[in-house]
Amino acid sequence: MGSSYAYPVLETTDPAEALAAVGRLMDLAVSRTPAPLIAGEVLVRTAESARRIAVVLPLGSVFRSGEDERPFWTAPHALAQDLESLEALLPATAELPEDAPAGTFEAALVAAAGPAPGWIHWELAGWPAMPGREAEGQYCGVQLCLNSRDLRPDRPVTGHMLYVCTRQDDQERAEWLASRAGLRLVGPASPSV
Repeated sequence: MGSSYAYPVLETTDPAEALAAVGRLMDLAVSRTPAPLIAGEVLVRTAESARRIAVVLPLGSVFRSGEDERPFWTAPHALAQDLESLEALLPATAELPEDAPAGTFEAALVAAAGPAPGWIHWELAGWPAMPGREAEGQYCGVQLCLNSRDLRPDRPVTGHMLYVCTRQDDQERAEWLASRAGLRLVGPASPSV
């Protein structure tokens, strides 16, 4: 049994640059069929931010408040219209459904998130063979941390960190993938989603 590790390959304050790099890495994947599975969340601290994010979230997304496991919002029309009622539920986490269609909402979500910390993880079918190594079909993905360097939204920063995900201790593949996408490793690996 192994685990997925995330190797940082880009740190930027430009969300368009980060999303373009996501696309280049995903283009390297062995197959895009089936479509990548997606996971992710954005921390929401204000009612205005909740409303802005709600309109771009894919169907099946939910908002959860604090430690409560029950979602308080599951569809745009169900979001509290009364600002005072909504404010009482914040801060909250907007969570993406795993079956969200890749490539249809990510740019709008990054724009709507603004300075809010969050992350999106695309689980891929596999990475291609590389010189001296076979193709890889497990623990493959791309992860974008928004306004954060990791998956902890309680430590927001200015800028975004992009990771390529491979098997644990497979830095060679991460470096190879990064170079093929015009990127390079910019720090040590850490456990992925």
